[in-house]
Amino acid sequence: MHRSNVRCSSALVFSRAGGVNLPLNNQHANRGANAAPLIRKRFNSPFHKPPANERTNFNITMFTTIDARTQIVTKEFNSSFRNQNTIAEDVTLTGFGFWTGKDVTLRFRPAPPNSGLAFIRKDLPGNPRIPARVEFRTDKPRQTSLMCKEVGVDMVEHVLAALYGLQIDNCEIWTDQPEMPGFNGSSQVFVDALRDTKIVAQPAKRNIRVVTRAFYIGNDETYMIATTNQHGNCEFQYTLVPAATYPIQTQRYRLEITKENFCKELAPTRTFLAKYEADELLAKGLCQRVTPQNVLVLTESGPMENSFRYDNECARHKMLDMVGDFALLGSDLVGTFESFRGGHTLNTECVRQLLAKTMLIESDKVAESCREEEILRDAA
Repeated sequence: MHRSNVRCSSALVFSRAGGVNLPLNNQHANRGANAAPLIRKRFNSPFHKPPANERTNFNITMFTTIDARTQIVTKEFNSSFRNQNTIAEDVTLTGFGFWTGKDVTLRFRPAPPNSGLAFIRKDLPGNPRIPARVEFRTDKPRQTSLMCKEVGVDMVEHVLAALYGLQIDNCEIWTDQPEMPGFNGSSQVFVDALRDTKIVAQPAKRNIRVVTRAFYIGNDETYMIATTNQHGNCEFQYTLVPAATYPIQTQRYRLEITKENFCKELAPTRTFLAKYEADELLAKGLCQRVTPQNVLVLTESGPMENSFRYDNECARHKMLDMVGDFALLGSDLVGTFESFRGGHTLNTECVRQLLAKTMLIESDKVAESCREEEILRDAA
């Protein structure tokens, strides 16, 4: 679908729901009574199988729909577009990068409306700016990195997740190193520091992207399905299916992405890896300062010198990474996103597809004369 810039007095209907620990035999449902299934595809996973009574998860029938009528209604648009936000004052944090072990200081600074999120390399001449947008994303293993004019920043996903989850839309992140500090492998330290200052509403409204047609990306081993959301929400689901050698079982989690849900259910979740992966990284001279208190190092008997905060913390952390990567979209989002064994690469590709295939509702171009049928015609 082509991208539509809708100019209308429209509003999206929002509701609130908590997270769901989905049973492993749960079908991908919740499409609404009037949802029309257009694509049905069966996937058979070659990966690690759980006990026999849970294996129905590995023959999943997927349904998608293009019905967008249930999510767009005509009313005063000010009730759906929220104000953009920034922070009231500078916030400074100091830690060390997991990969390099180098000390790094971050300073979050307020930014004007419509400027978005951007990293500023204060350690380089001219303080080069790297916008947090998907076109500047560059491939590096096990992380999200950005590069603009040959200047980059690494491990930005947990920083961006904190900002996006708190609905801080305009902010400069000044750094004296290319790699962000890892702290305890989650977004919690960033969230706590940012919540200690005042989050300030700005006069500009935040734009919204709406999934009006379902789409699928990936392959049998890892994929993402994006569908409409009839309640006007943004919902994520993540299914974690580890390889046979990995010391955890299959996990699945579903959550409506709101500020409250993010802070309570996702921000505290930590980076994880198997002990054999940790040993490999250490043997390469990487992550020398990282301890089992910084990340979850998984063994057959559980995390080394640590414990899980949630039964499905690993799936939740993968969802936290989704939030950070989806921050590269630069707008609020309405849709349902179901990820199966996805990672940063798949998340980024989904964001690129969203830019091409979703409807952008721009709050500053809303026309009072626009009728509901015109909205639906553009969404069809």
